[in-house]
Amino acid sequence: MSKTDKKVDPTILKSISSADPKKLHHVSTEEKNPLPSKADVAQEKSHQQFLDGVSHFEKTQLHHTQTKERVILPDTGIIAQEKTEKETLTGIETFNKDQLRKAATEEKTVLPNKDVIALEKTEQQRLSGIENFNKDQLKKAETADKTVLPNKEDLEKEKQELHLRKSIEKGANLKHVSTEEHNPLPDKDAINAEKREENFKSSIKDFNRRSLKHADTQEKNPLPSKEAIEAEKKA
Repeated sequence: MSKTDKKVDPTILKSISSADPKKLHHVSTEEKNPLPSKADVAQEKSHQQFLDGVSHFEKTQLHHTQTKERVILPDTGIIAQEKTEKETLTGIETFNKDQLRKAATEEKTVLPNKDVIALEKTEQQRLSGIENFNKDQLKKAETADKTVLPNKEDLEKEKQELHLRKSIEKGANLKHVSTEEHNPLPDKDAINAEKREENFKSSIKDFNRRSLKHADTQEKNPLPSKEAIEAEKKA
């Protein structure tokens, strides 16, 4: 086997050898021998002429020239930069570690302030009140299903809307119009309103929570009075 031959996967060879010839489909093979086009022939001819010109070139037509080797020396800035880098590396390599001072690291744990603790306490009390709520304190109320029929004006309005929809679907009495795209710039009032909104958002973002005063929240859950219950039953 030559070096250019590709290695075949053993699993492919095994699958080919174990294939059932009865399961194969008959196909007709077509031999194609396309001739080169006119452009391909012209390109091949031009390439061959170029190779012939290179191989039969007369070396006596060449002129002798002397090559000059130029060595570009670094300028003052590059020399100073390289000198500074070298001094820095030398200082790092020869640095005395005994000159360093030992520093103890302190781990700080930020505790919540008074406002955060009060807010968390209020939230816990609210959740505890919801979880431990006694359902027996609730009173049974009957719901009444009311069906409101449309009046004469609603029926007339619905009729006009249906008529309008039918006329739109049929496209009756429509005239061709040309659309014009307007891109109006905001006026002075709109710019001022947008500016006030940006200032308002900025004041909310930069608001100092320390300026807030602590306030105790009271949860009120008033039950309906006897008159309200009777009115609800009559409704």
